[in-house]
Amino acid sequence: MSTPTIRQPLYSFPRREALDSSSDCKASLIGVIESQIIPRLLEAHPSPSAHVQPSVRRLRESDALELKAFADLCLCGSAEQAIAHVDYLIEDQAASHEDIFLGLIAPTARLMGTLWEEDVLDFTQVTLGLMRLQQISHRMGYEYQEGPQKAGPVRRVMLACAPGSQHILGLAVVSEFFRKDGWQVVVEIAPSQSELCRAAQNEWFDLIGFSVGLVQQLDNLPDLIRRVKLASRNPNTPVLLGGPAFASIEVDAHRLGANAICVDPRE
Repeated sequence: MSTPTIRQPLYSFPRREALDSSSDCKASLIGVIESQIIPRLLEAHPSPSAHVQPSVRRLRESDALELKAFADLCLCGSAEQAIAHVDYLIEDQAASHEDIFLGLIAPTARLMGTLWEEDVLDFTQVTLGLMRLQQISHRMGYEYQEGPQKAGPVRRVMLACAPGSQHILGLAVVSEFFRKDGWQVVVEIAPSQSELCRAAQNEWFDLIGFSVGLVQQLDNLPDLIRRVKLASRNPNTPVLLGGPAFASIEVDAHRLGANAICVDPRE
């Protein structure tokens, strides 16, 4: 299977001059939040019900200050504090799980994207906030909805950061190159090996790409790649590596268990 031509170092932090403008960079991240991350956060929740209780309606009409307060909790507070707030809404305010997803999690993810667009947050903060929202989703017992279980007419790629890396902006930019080349892209923000394995097992991917931010993370890559390949719905999924960790050192992809490393736009 041939991989698409990449004109940007795969999973590296995008340089400003590599894009038409900083607004292009922001648009890529906003697009990923809207088209990838929010649907992945919400994909398992039930269809909205016709009957909405007053407390649910009130939560759905939460004002900007309430959403900002919850976003701040996800960005600056602990996971326990954010989860405790959601538990309070469910147990004391009679909010449904459906309402938490539609009235709180999705708007908060959009708000984080807007704050990035307005230069209030950097991409590291946005990544951490989105990971916290995913933790809340899993805490509420929602699992990944099953996706395609076999190869289809459109090639599918899962892009993710290796645990410990936070390069969602790089993933956002790279995902656009894959899309332009005709791929269906899934951007995973799972922070752990087990969640990445679950994502790979959940649906068919023709390619899996990992961003690696630090040289120190290379020691853990063989185990990550081995586990993901074993779990993958596609038993022959190639794994492509890239990111800042490979910019200054030469590494044999096969020694890590991967199929290739891409850091040069000419590759």
